Amino acid sequence: MFWLLIVCVPILLLFSCVATVVSIGGDTTVTTQEDRPGAVRSAAPESTQPSPVQEAESPAAAENTQPSPVQEAKPSAAAVGGAITLQGRDSGLQVAVTLVKVVENAKPKNDYSKPETGNRFFAVQLILNNTGQAAYSDSPTNGAYVIDAEGQQYSSAYGDVQEGVSFHGSVTMGAGDSRKGIIVFEVPQAAKISKFQFALNSGFADQKGEWLTQAAG
Repeated sequence: MFWLLIVCVPILLLFSCVATVVSIGGDTTVTTQEDRPGAVRSAAPESTQPSPVQEAESPAAAENTQPSPVQEAKPSAAAVGGAITLQGRDSGLQVAVTLVKVVENAKPKNDYSKPETGNRFFAVQLILNNTGQAAYSDSPTNGAYVIDAEGQQYSSAYGDVQEGVSFHGSVTMGAGDSRKGIIVFEVPQAAKISKFQFALNSGFADQKGEWLTQAAG
C-alpha cells in the first residue's frame, strides 16, 4: 500500500502539469493593461495636423469708376497765318495774336542795323487785336522768341528791316483796338528756325502761343 502511494502520487502530479500546459498553449489570449477589467482605455490621440483652412477670398479691389481727371488740352501749334487768343495775368487782358508772315532772311533797312558776320536777320510780322476788357500796354518784343530745330532759343534783337515796320518800344491799345508790326531776331546763318513763341506781359503771362514757322522769301 505504501509503495502504491509512492508510485501514484508523482504520476498524478505529472499529468496535472501537462494538462495545464496544453490548456495554456491551445488558447492563449494576450491582454494589455487597457484590456483588463476595470482598466480605463485612453482616448485616441487627436491628429496634430491642422485642418485645411480655406483661403479666404479677399474681395477684389474695387475698380475706380470715377472718370480720371481730364487734363487741360495744351493748345496745338498754329501755322503761319493762324491766330491764337492769349490770356494775360489780368483776367481782363486778352489779345488775339496772328502770325502774318515769316521772313527767313530779312534785309536791314540801313547800314546801322546789320547782323554780325555769320548771322542773319529772321523776322516775323504780327497783328495784335485786343479782344479783352483791359487795356493792353506792353512791349511785344519782350515776350517774343524763336526756336531752332536743335532747341536753341533766341530773343528779339533791335533792328529795322525792309519787310515791314518794327514794334518800337511800348504799344498801348484799348479794347477792340489792334496793332501791326515786325519783330526781328538775329540768328546764325545755319540755324533752322522751326518755332515762334509769344506771351503777354513781356513774356511773364502763364499762357504762351506757339506757331510753326515756314520758309518765306
